[in-house]
Amino acid sequence: MIDSEGKEYRECVVGNIIGDHYFGENKEIRNGIKTLRAGAKVYCVFKYGGMGHERIVVMGLPRKSHRMIEIVIRTAYVKNFRVQKVYDPKILEFLKKHDAYNDPYSHFISQQGLDSLNAQHIEIKE
Repeated sequence: MIDSEGKEYRECVVGNIIGDHYFGENKEIRNGIKTLRAGAKVYCVFKYGGMGHERIVVMGLPRKSHRMIEIVIRTAYVKNFRVQKVYDPKILEFLKKHDAYNDPYSHFISQQGLDSLNAQHIEIKE
């Protein structure tokens, strides 16, 4: 898609990595996940969802680097799903790579789909 200024963009589902959550058999409290810090913005593609999209492909900025990485994580580790316009060429390339433009799971862009995704996170509420 092209905006009014002539720039290419796409709409993409984005979210943030959760903060404190229980991890492991001992229920230890962790902040964020191993590769991404809490609150990190991730761009989501619903490619390898499984039954009910337990896992999603995301692209985000890791804890120890300044380069974007692409990983598969549990949907429960992402909160605040929303739709945003994306202009960054690296993110657009990521979306093209996963054929997100012809995504059969584009129904997640609806408000009902986003609400169902937002209900899945496991962050500890204080």
